[in-house]
Amino acid sequence: MQVTLEETSSLGRKLTITVPSDKIQSEVSKRLNSLKGTIKVDGFRPGKVPLTIVRQRHGDRVQQEVIMQEMQTAYQEAVVQEQLNPASSPQIEPKEIAPGEDIVFVASLDIVPEFELVDFSECEVSLDSADVEEQNIDDAQLRIQKQSMDWQEAETEAEQGQRVTIDFVGRLDGEEFEGGKAEDFSMILGESNMIEGFEAPIYGMKTGDKKTFTVQFPEDYSNEKLAGKDTEFDVELKKLEVGTLPDIDQEFLTKLGVSGPVESFRDEIKSSLEGEVKKQVLTQSKQAVMQLLLEKHEIELPESMVQQEIATLREQASKNYKVEGETQLGDDLFIDEAKQRVKLGLLISQIVQKNKIQVDASRVNSHIYELARQYSDSEEVVKYYTTNNQARAQIESLVMEDQVVETIIGQVKVVENKVAFEDIVKSR
Repeated sequence: MQVTLEETSSLGRKLTITVPSDKIQSEVSKRLNSLKGTIKVDGFRPGKVPLTIVRQRHGDRVQQEVIMQEMQTAYQEAVVQEQLNPASSPQIEPKEIAPGEDIVFVASLDIVPEFELVDFSECEVSLDSADVEEQNIDDAQLRIQKQSMDWQEAETEAEQGQRVTIDFVGRLDGEEFEGGKAEDFSMILGESNMIEGFEAPIYGMKTGDKKTFTVQFPEDYSNEKLAGKDTEFDVELKKLEVGTLPDIDQEFLTKLGVSGPVESFRDEIKSSLEGEVKKQVLTQSKQAVMQLLLEKHEIELPESMVQQEIATLREQASKNYKVEGETQLGDDLFIDEAKQRVKLGLLISQIVQKNKIQVDASRVNSHIYELARQYSDSEEVVKYYTTNNQARAQIESLVMEDQVVETIIGQVKVVENKVAFEDIVKSR
């Protein structure tokens, strides 16, 4: 095999590879002889079909199979011989393929760029942290109790904390507008997501009361037709209920599926809240590390990798937004994100190699089980990820990313910012 290497750009390489004809013909003859014992031809006993007939019937197909295989093998050997690190699959272009002649083909490829990682010990990242206070536990416990509130109808005036069931119709310039009408709509006064100004007129109403009032939509409301406009609502209060919080006792905990004693319930709440803080800190850490990697490194990106990532993003967008015809989505929509993904991928790969990081199988399994708990058929989800190599590889990639983040956080200087629990969890 002869190999000629040409540098077409800083990362572009062109291999011109020659595969000897005798190597091709030797492999073709070997395969045709093997076929003699398996094919059936009328008039000949099994295994006695003349080689000339075998070649006549199957020679072209076998020849093509051998050529393709030998070209692939030759390319892989040439990459090793020339000490290249391909960034993606090559573009193969045959130059000379003629019966009885040497096979000459060109493989064009991009190589992975060489670069040095910065000294992370000289870098700094800022991360928030928070302590779980008794008030946070009180608030969480109250939220849990409210989810199991005992509601009873009452003949009283509506006030904050009560649950009301209403019918309402909204009008703009005398005409009903889309989304402005509902029947038997239930909400807790003071805790609903209705636009500002809608609840206040309901306070003081009793069951059976009807009222018409004006509400102005916010200037930044998502529906431009309603943004900043005065609208009129007709409201009828059909039911009013007063809630009673359940006692925190063993019966209540059993209904929640909590097996421990009442005395340890607050400890479990605290542990859960601390888990929320930990998750948020991990998310912050990941964002900070990725931003650090992007800012501290300048890398020339292989164009083939960028184009491949653009194609992936375009395909995902086409599926998500049901766009027919990928050509409707131009490269400019994805180029920035594609470059960022490729750059981070190269950096993470380098960090993994330099620090000899191996994916933690136990963490992969834990991630799978945690994911499966979100589904009713959790066993099937676990089975899918444990038997499907491609699906498991996706989880392994996520875990590896977390391990890389932890490795970098362990090397950089971390500036800790103490914030309130509410501030760190509301940024989720």
